[in-house]
Amino acid sequence: MKGIITNNIQDTLPDILEITKGIADYGYGNIAAAAFTFIGLTIMIFVFRWFMKIINRMFDNQQKTLDSIVHGVAKSDNKLDQLKEALTGEIYNQIRVIANYAFDFNKHQVCITIGQIKEENNLDDKDAVEKKLKAIMENLYNRRNSNFDVFTYNGKKLSSYTKKQWADDMYTYCLNAIYDGRVYHRRKYLHELDIKYESIKVEFFNNIKNAQN
Repeated sequence: MKGIITNNIQDTLPDILEITKGIADYGYGNIAAAAFTFIGLTIMIFVFRWFMKIINRMFDNQQKTLDSIVHGVAKSDNKLDQLKEALTGEIYNQIRVIANYAFDFNKHQVCITIGQIKEENNLDDKDAVEKKLKAIMENLYNRRNSNFDVFTYNGKKLSSYTKKQWADDMYTYCLNAIYDGRVYHRRKYLHELDIKYESIKVEFFNNIKNAQN
């Protein structure tokens, strides 16, 4: 009986060893695969993080560069705006001097025109007076605009800030003054023309200021 058991054990022992070896090999393979997988993932995560750090540094450097450029452009724009304001203010003041002189000169010419026509003693021919006066007022307006065209402001000639209505209004005033029945007195008419030309100046300078906005 003992011999039979011994023989059975000897017969089954190789099978047991083979199964044990297979289990061992299978377990080692799984362990090795798991180990390599873990190491591979670890390396991938490390490389990914390292790559992201490089990318982030590049973006940070680019952002700093862009911020620096934007700041520099903003400073340049600010300086240009300051320079523009300074130049614009200076040019505007020069235009005021020139325009005041031009309008004051026209004011005296209009006053003289009223006196000359009144003293001609041919006021009965009103059509001729109106025609002559119309031509004088238009010539004064066009001559002043021609002188204004030598100068520009905000990209436009100064004549673009004037209005033809001014010449028409001045024609109406002069015609009424000529036929008002009063004796010509230069100072009296000059005072009235002062008021009218001051109104024209205000409108002219307002047109310039509105063009800046």
